[in-house]
Amino acid sequence: MSKLNIIKQILILAVIYSIALACGRKTDPDRELKISNPFPDALFPPEFPAPAFEWWSLKQDLSDRYDVTLFTENNKLSYSATVNQPYWTPGESAWDSIKAFSENENIWFSVKRSESDEKPSKISFSVSTDSVGAPVLFRQMPIPFLVAEKTLDSMNFILIDFGSKQKPHVAMKGFPVCGNCHSLSQDGKTLGLDLDAGLRDKGGYFIAKVEDTVLFNIDNYNSWSKLEKRRTFGLFSKLSPDGRYLVTTIKDRVVIKNFPIGGTLEELKYSQLFFPVNGHLAIYDLQAKTLKELPGANLEEYVQSNAIWTPDGKNIIFCRAEALPQEGKMHEIDIKDTALINMYVRREKKVKFDLYTIPFNDGNGGKAEPVKGASDNGMSNYFPAVSPDGKWLVYCQAESFMLLQPDSRLHIIPLEGGKSRLLKANFKSMNSWHAWSPNSKWLVFVSKVYGPYTDLFLTHIDDKGNSSVPVLVEKARVPYTVVNYPEFVNSKPDKKFVMNYDFVEIAHINRAAKAGYYDKAKELYYKYEKQNPFLFRQDCEDLAFLLRYIGLPDEAKKYDELAKVTIDTEVFR
Repeated sequence: MSKLNIIKQILILAVIYSIALACGRKTDPDRELKISNPFPDALFPPEFPAPAFEWWSLKQDLSDRYDVTLFTENNKLSYSATVNQPYWTPGESAWDSIKAFSENENIWFSVKRSESDEKPSKISFSVSTDSVGAPVLFRQMPIPFLVAEKTLDSMNFILIDFGSKQKPHVAMKGFPVCGNCHSLSQDGKTLGLDLDAGLRDKGGYFIAKVEDTVLFNIDNYNSWSKLEKRRTFGLFSKLSPDGRYLVTTIKDRVVIKNFPIGGTLEELKYSQLFFPVNGHLAIYDLQAKTLKELPGANLEEYVQSNAIWTPDGKNIIFCRAEALPQEGKMHEIDIKDTALINMYVRREKKVKFDLYTIPFNDGNGGKAEPVKGASDNGMSNYFPAVSPDGKWLVYCQAESFMLLQPDSRLHIIPLEGGKSRLLKANFKSMNSWHAWSPNSKWLVFVSKVYGPYTDLFLTHIDDKGNSSVPVLVEKARVPYTVVNYPEFVNSKPDKKFVMNYDFVEIAHINRAAKAGYYDKAKELYYKYEKQNPFLFRQDCEDLAFLLRYIGLPDEAKKYDELAKVTIDTEVFR
């Protein structure tokens, strides 16, 4: 054999050996990089600032370095970088350029470990031509709920402009009472906010004009408890599109169970079970200052709650289920029977809500009719939300109850009813608290897809009711807090306002007294006297103690006498 042929055979054997080695080499699946943000095929609003691209693997060394590339599908522009951590945010100018050069086609992101022969991990996404166009007001708070209740001043209301590169605006930082549902008129000029003013008045509600400073005080304070002359929650109140009326729940009774601090991960994620078992719908007329039950949605045999208006203000959509018999407990607002509560917790007893619609009819109501596709389906249907253009109805569906349900998924039907469809935007862990943008193009919602703390997401809804793969609103994230109750404000995206709570609580008097500021405590007490329209027995007992402490014994005697002649359900002022 010639020397040349021997060399040829050696080269051929070397190639075969190298191919065999390559074929036999096994990649370590634990080293595989997985991109966690954004999601594959996500659709971004055009005004979104540069996102943080994030990735992870089961085996990840602190010494790992990563090569990242961002490029357009049409190959008109690309950016590359090497980073020392498993995340990367492109510069704003680079992000704006890549969006412009993509020409509404896909944009690709790839990542691999530096100086490795591993295959890059890649995803594609795109940018919509439809802007969000308005800010969102949402609540930020710690969990579990027991922690939030013990540290009420840790709750904030946040106003977020989705196109801004700055941190979201804090509209209201901390307040001494629990703040819950809020809603706005269609023009974004009137705001309603559920604040438990008077500390124990769960029916406390403020309605104010949206100005640079929104002041919640005695002038715009409403109490469903006072108007009803009985304790009530006033659950899920919603302003009418024109801002003249408000639909709320009265005569409501709830199941409430707060799970312990330091419990299981599941108890941290879903740290409260809360839903109504009794309730009538009522209409509050802001001009006449009257609260009247809505005929057709005030039936004793049903719980009727969680109502919203259609954009034309002509109809009301609400949740209905069989009521829990009161059996002489007409003034009980939360179930005291722990055995019964535990049956709900263990899901031995269930409640399934259906969506119904009823004409407003100037407050005269009418016959409630089930919404086709969102009723009689063996599931619980709740949190209805109608697109401002009056075309679509999006709602939550779960196996039972409402609020904080792990299996909650977003469904969509035409407003007039029809076949229900599951939104593509749903994640595997709770999808809820959703609201439509004023232009009916985007839906904001929250999910626990990343863990126990809810995050804010945006999904695009097209003309056929199809939802896009959602994008994470990173700016809404604060460690160890959740976001909920997002509501769009129909205004310019960069509009800002502050919300001030000017309503004296017993807690304020107590705080000043304990600090030794007796004159300040007395000043707060006299202001409290003017502001609070009624008192419950526990208020009387607490005030009597405080007034003696700060040197007002005669005032204390007055509350001693009041405490003797009342029970918790009676109103004094």
